[in-house]
Amino acid sequence: MFLRYLIWALALCSWLPAQEVAAPDFLCTRSEAGGEILTWSNIDNSCGPYQATEIYRSTAEAGPYTLLATLTDPTVTEYRDENPTGEQFFYYLTYRYDCPGATTLTSDTLDNRIPAAINLRYVSVEDGDLLIGWDPSPSPEVSGYVILEVTDTGTFPLDTVGAETTYRITGVPVDSLTARDYVVVAIDPCGNDTPQSQITSAVGLTGSGGQGCTSEVSLVRATTGTATLLDTLAEPLRLYASIDGGPFTEEPYQTGSADTLIYDGGNDGETICFYQEGTYATGETVRTDTFCITLDIIPPIRAFDVYGIEVNDGAVRLPFELTDNPLPVAASLELYRGFTVEELPVTPESFGTTELILPFGGSGQEVIDSARLILQDECGDTLITNAVSPVYLFAEPASGGATLNWTPLINNLPGTITYTVLAVSPDGSFTPLADSLTDLTYLDGSPAPAGGPRCYRIAATYAPVDSAATFSFLSNQACLFEEPEVFFPNVFSPTAQQPENRVFGPIFGSAPQLASYEFLIFDRWGALVFSSDQPGLPWTGVIGSTAAPTGTYLYTLSYTTPTGNLSRRTGVVHLIR
Repeated sequence: MFLRYLIWALALCSWLPAQEVAAPDFLCTRSEAGGEILTWSNIDNSCGPYQATEIYRSTAEAGPYTLLATLTDPTVTEYRDENPTGEQFFYYLTYRYDCPGATTLTSDTLDNRIPAAINLRYVSVEDGDLLIGWDPSPSPEVSGYVILEVTDTGTFPLDTVGAETTYRITGVPVDSLTARDYVVVAIDPCGNDTPQSQITSAVGLTGSGGQGCTSEVSLVRATTGTATLLDTLAEPLRLYASIDGGPFTEEPYQTGSADTLIYDGGNDGETICFYQEGTYATGETVRTDTFCITLDIIPPIRAFDVYGIEVNDGAVRLPFELTDNPLPVAASLELYRGFTVEELPVTPESFGTTELILPFGGSGQEVIDSARLILQDECGDTLITNAVSPVYLFAEPASGGATLNWTPLINNLPGTITYTVLAVSPDGSFTPLADSLTDLTYLDGSPAPAGGPRCYRIAATYAPVDSAATFSFLSNQACLFEEPEVFFPNVFSPTAQQPENRVFGPIFGSAPQLASYEFLIFDRWGALVFSSDQPGLPWTGVIGSTAAPTGTYLYTLSYTTPTGNLSRRTGVVHLIR
């Protein structure tokens, strides 16, 4: 039975924690009159009777250490070690207790020098306050830190803290946040203090731009000789902006020259406040102060759509949407006619918010291939609108009526375009004959009006995508009159016996009265070999000064009657020699 209890007792002891003899709390050392004063606080140990306090010393931190003194008074907390030459020594303390089997611990190892200077890492601006942060002192005897402000008249302590490594300064005027310098020193219980840390201030942020023709705001970190350079941060610097007093949000920016960044996300009239921040690997965030600027930007001309063009006698009309867009300082309308470009000047006062109407010296029958607006704003930027092409209508007689063909309305915009055929009455009023057409041709078989010509116009309607609005454009007017009959022979020979067979041209049943006339002949490769703008001038079968070879030639005839009706004829003729 006894053996069983002995085994149980030994097993229980193996589970009990091993006893330790705690060391004195070695507080600090101080140099005094050729000696070193070691100071500590005594620690109670209850494992057994106190025997002595032992002090060990070495000339090197790594040792070897030798026993310097054995003190038997348990109340002693200081010891003087003579050091007339000021040599550097390293010390540690330990207790000797009558505690068989207990582990004896040693105190911190301290030297006889003042604590090492600390590294003041940053001064950050946060919520209108200054937050100072520093690295903990590597010297174990340090018991606190003193925060001091450096001014032109001296260095003044602000506060003393314990083991903290940050300190918040409140009540600093906004215009002084980056103008104040700070240092931090460490202290120990013996009254020693370290050399001052480096002088540091908060990083300022200034900026320019956002005025006139410059929409970009250039922000510069104003780092003085004492400001944190923010170049040791673990993360890239981030930019935060508040617009018109709203919350700060992270914003993209472009990097300019050193310590410069470019922000281009503001609008005219906005007041934007900025700060920049970064994060150390330890998780601490550092911020600059806040810089605010009110943007006063000359708005640029923004792109807008021209919905189409209508050409009438004496005017050109272009509808568009120019709402909230600044007027240009210079503008022109470019008209393209084949390889010819005509430029119509446009005064800024001519622009309305929904359309532009310009005087036009030409006729509505004149063919304009396309047109576009070119505008320049106050800052010299040029805007070119989308190109638009008007609708042109051609009418030809058909059995019992008229065949209408027209060119499409072109605006190069998404949406739908439909066409309505309009019969034009002698009083100028319109009667729709067909609507919602998407084809470019229509056969009118309705009876001709009594005592007058058949006259037509096309109304093109454009409906933009996702909009209930529509825009209408009228074509030229095309009329079918009792036209002079015109005939073309299908063969001629410059060597024919009859004079009338030696030339080729249109043969009118009666002398035509025409507003315009164009007769063109092309060879089989499409080259122009003859042209005439006079109805009585036919082709004699000569190209330049050379007789044209036997072959087949293509002709086109276009003429306009005094009432504005445009007619076209095409065909082929055979030249025989």
